[in-house]
Amino acid sequence: MFTLGWQVFRRHVTDVLDPARVRRAALWSGIAAVVALVGMAVLEARVDWTGTTPVRSVVAMVLLALGVGLLTFACIPTWQPPDPSTTINGRQVRPSWQLAARGATQLYLQRRPVPVLPEHREIVRTDTVLLRRGLIGMLARVAPLLGSGLVAVLGAFVLGAASGFHVLAIAAYTVGLSEYFVRIGRSERARVAAESLEPAPETPARPTS
Repeated sequence: MFTLGWQVFRRHVTDVLDPARVRRAALWSGIAAVVALVGMAVLEARVDWTGTTPVRSVVAMVLLALGVGLLTFACIPTWQPPDPSTTINGRQVRPSWQLAARGATQLYLQRRPVPVLPEHREIVRTDTVLLRRGLIGMLARVAPLLGSGLVAVLGAFVLGAASGFHVLAIAAYTVGLSEYFVRIGRSERARVAAESLEPAPETPARPTS
């Protein structure tokens, strides 16, 4: 499921994120990282704030500057502006992020695949697309934040200000991002299964007396 989720993420990330906004965020995060690195280097030259060897100082400052850059990236909006005319499967929907699907769809997001019932076809098709958008958007926000925390803790570890426990703790949270890709993969599996079904026949309207 992780591999499928990664493939779906790469294929649909531009449906959620605006490439122009991503480039702007990358530019500002790069500027923030450079400013932070220069500031720390000047401070180190004046007051030796790291109090360690030159190699350790350089490694720590680079890691901390990278953390500043990732934090800046996470704070700048990168998602596509909402379009009121957005439709999914030809239906008007509220174009917001969704991190939980309806109960009928949850049945098909389990670890083991379950055949999609014909009466759930439309619900699953709609919910899985919304869920995919929500998970991709959450990944775009959470991944830089956790990456920032990870490199900052590594920088502190190099300076002796953090222990190996802190590094392992933040690394565990970062590895936990894989669960998002697993959920994206399961939602795609359910969507494909629903798409393979024939549309349920329309119930004829009752004649009015």
